[in-house]
Amino acid sequence: MIPNGKKLTRDEAKSHNQRLVLRLIYQNGEFSRADVARASGLTRTTASAVVSELMEQGLVEEIGLGPSGGGKPPTLLQVPPDARHLIGLDLAGTVLEGAVFNLRGQAVHRASVDLATGRSQDSLQQVLDLLDRLVVEASQPLLGIGVGLPGVIDSQLGVVYHALSLGWPQLALGDILHQRYQLPVYLVNDSQGAALAEYTFAREENIHDMAVILVAQGVSAGIILGGQLYRGRLHSGASEIGHVRVTDEGYPCVCGHDGCLDTIVGEQAVLQGARTIYARRPDSALGRLVRNADEITMATVATAYQQNDPAVLALGSEMAHYLGIAAANLYSVLNVPQIVLAGGVAAFGPYFAGAVEEEIRERTLPWLADRVTVRTSTLGEDAVELGAAAVLLANELGVV
Repeated sequence: MIPNGKKLTRDEAKSHNQRLVLRLIYQNGEFSRADVARASGLTRTTASAVVSELMEQGLVEEIGLGPSGGGKPPTLLQVPPDARHLIGLDLAGTVLEGAVFNLRGQAVHRASVDLATGRSQDSLQQVLDLLDRLVVEASQPLLGIGVGLPGVIDSQLGVVYHALSLGWPQLALGDILHQRYQLPVYLVNDSQGAALAEYTFAREENIHDMAVILVAQGVSAGIILGGQLYRGRLHSGASEIGHVRVTDEGYPCVCGHDGCLDTIVGEQAVLQGARTIYARRPDSALGRLVRNADEITMATVATAYQQNDPAVLALGSEMAHYLGIAAANLYSVLNVPQIVLAGGVAAFGPYFAGAVEEEIRERTLPWLADRVTVRTSTLGEDAVELGAAAVLLANELGVV
């Protein structure tokens, strides 16, 4: 039976049991058949039969004997990391990036291409060229293709409704990729992908609710509630906090409003602020890291911040202030115990995360404020690609 009480068909029951057993072995790392039976509620005979089916598919293998509890030592099982490969794409920046991952999120092969133009057909062809290069590098059967991208999408239909940087006003990307590669294809908003990656590959034990704020070309948030990605009712609109107005005296935003979070914390705004610092103080810590203003990147700014460049510290303080405003609003509504900062700001480190956390504490109810922690992502630049791959693990194997 399934939770809503509907009786499963024989094939549905078989699929359900396989996904249940596979998830238990995947999440526990090393598990015996007896462990599977106890944790799943299946009889030992059924559990053993399901394990045999998964072994025939190459999704489970025996890895030796475990410690004995007094009788015969149990045979331990695991999901081989390279039983399948997955492709994850990150189309959120000026460089289109992709990787072939194994089932544990380890990159087997990487590829990238500079986004040369925002015209729809040109950018689509670049995505196809990138995928062509990745598909041939997979040395194991491919589970599918996950695509993380900015903008408004319908994940169920596989349609991109609005992706300004790619020049896609409306594109049935899922169908295009499925027809070309004959593989399952899933689309996910970039910040939602980052949230899935954090939850799947980097979350702390017992954390099942979190918000991940992704700072890239824009600022957006991915939300995990009860271990499930929250997408919102309107396509992927639940993530667009970058267009929340945080000041009445801000710069114009591409959305038509003034003072949006994007205009203060988005990468272009941060880089512009850093270039101004460089022009005024070329002898500063920031200035010593580059030969000219064009070489300044988010990583450069983060390094100068870590080196306590006074002007960059002031820039970081302003960023933390406004990020804290947005994060406080998220926390007040969702009451998630953890907020993760991903993207370019992740390299700013624990001190920056602490400054954002302090802003939250000053802007929320005192008896709630001490129940939230803010940390920076440990996934680096792979967060969106890994999130796109995690969608495949969830939908095709059911292990997360």
